Amino acid sequence: MSTTLRTRLLCTAAATVLAASGLTLAATPAGAVPIPGGQATTMFIPGAGVSLNAVITAPPDIATHKNPLVIEPSGWGVPAMGSLGSAYKLSSGENFVAIEYTARGMYLSGGDVDMFGPNDVADTSAVIDWAIANLNVDPDRIAVAGGSYGAGLALIAAAADPRIKAVIADSPPGDLADALAPNGTPKTGGPIALAAAGVATNRFSPDLVRRGMDAILHNNGYAFAGLPAQHLLADAIPKLNANGTAVFLVHDWQDSLLPSGPVVTSFDSLTGPKMLYLQAGDHSTGGGAGQIVGLPNPAWDAGERFLDHYVNGADNGIDTEAAVNISPANGGLGNPYLRFPSVAAAESALRSFPLSTPADGVMGGDPAESWSRSLISAATTAVAAVPYVNGVTAQLGIAPALALAGVDRNAAGVWRTDPFTNGGVVSGAVQVNLTVTPSSPDLTMIGILYDEGPDGMGKEISYWPITRHGLAPGEAAQVAWDLAPTYWDLAPGHRLTLTVTTQDPIPFTSSTPLGSVVTFASPSTVDIPVNAS
Repeated sequence: MSTTLRTRLLCTAAATVLAASGLTLAATPAGAVPIPGGQATTMFIPGAGVSLNAVITAPPDIATHKNPLVIEPSGWGVPAMGSLGSAYKLSSGENFVAIEYTARGMYLSGGDVDMFGPNDVADTSAVIDWAIANLNVDPDRIAVAGGSYGAGLALIAAAADPRIKAVIADSPPGDLADALAPNGTPKTGGPIALAAAGVATNRFSPDLVRRGMDAILHNNGYAFAGLPAQHLLADAIPKLNANGTAVFLVHDWQDSLLPSGPVVTSFDSLTGPKMLYLQAGDHSTGGGAGQIVGLPNPAWDAGERFLDHYVNGADNGIDTEAAVNISPANGGLGNPYLRFPSVAAAESALRSFPLSTPADGVMGGDPAESWSRSLISAATTAVAAVPYVNGVTAQLGIAPALALAGVDRNAAGVWRTDPFTNGGVVSGAVQVNLTVTPSSPDLTMIGILYDEGPDGMGKEISYWPITRHGLAPGEAAQVAWDLAPTYWDLAPGHRLTLTVTTQDPIPFTSSTPLGSVVTFASPSTVDIPVNAS
């Protein structure tokens, strides 16, 4: 979707919210504060050395008592009104003064894009300072909320500023470099998509331009390594724990831009009040309707109650509800959420399946079997992800299926379990362990786990690539990696099928030379978190 089209859609959504609520959108000079209650006001407010374009919504009685404050930083290439729906609901329902601001370096806000750097952190704190000084807000009742890029800004702000009592982060970047190049494997369109989404609206620093060009032109899987907030979530969690911040996280299982893995694997390490919602969908599609337009949405409805309780002290029962709320990755629209006390409680125990020669394709064969099989590096019909196709179709309950018999066995390892008579669930991260002999020092492999029905048609459960450099050609190497975590309902009579290929050009740029020989051999195993029989 082009930047212009997305902006028009956001503006249309914002206008719909305003018309339905009776609000007016007025351009107000920065000195005209406190702002009028019961309407949305646009103004420029001071950030950390730059002016930030903002939209402020406030309850009608803003002047009569101290009000809680929620800061909503914008998403990537999205103006301040990108969260107007949730801002209006928070100001009209829970009496928050909501300040949505356009992140620095985007649209009318000053400066260059900081990509979760110290200036971004300082901007949010400066907005809080300004609100306390100029608006009738309670300095002890402050929250931040955001989606995508704004979710990352919300997390780093809450980690740095102990005045922030609670945070909603929908589809945040857990590890930025790994999101753009998983395990050092460049995404075919990731950096290009980010650049395209912001080229007309964002101002990039020379360092970001250099990194982006290195990723796009040279397929450098480590171009974004070393950014100040590369390991954003891992760096934020100890600080959030020290601050006692209440953290509400939302993510979509099939997110092709900012994968859900870091959120899933890190959630249990949060020690303060916390809640997690996971559902089928691609980037921000699960919660987007609640955040952007304010439509009924299970995740954002719960998030707003979470803020009301942990910021306002509302006795709404959210603190007695399950911490982990999971709708299966193949659940479709309206599928109920399953409730767990932790991510660990939701995961199944790993079962180890020895892999036989791909000529036989048995998963769970004789572990003592000795075998090797040489494959040609070439593309196959096993495609890990088509951005915004796999996730959105899964969200709608119409995920496409692949005829697994058509996957070229000369270019892919394919292994199948026996059918599970009673079905079950796959919950957690699959671990692939292969003995591989490459003919080149550079090797990329892509693993995909499928749910195969009795008709031989397979639906993708999970996938993930790995790239290794500096291997010795002609020498066997042990290569192990995890596929993305998931929660998947396996129907009775279905089996699990694993494919491993070395070329998957739609989502990834492979370092394996096209046409080169890659040999798989024993011992090789796959460990699957499956509770099925």
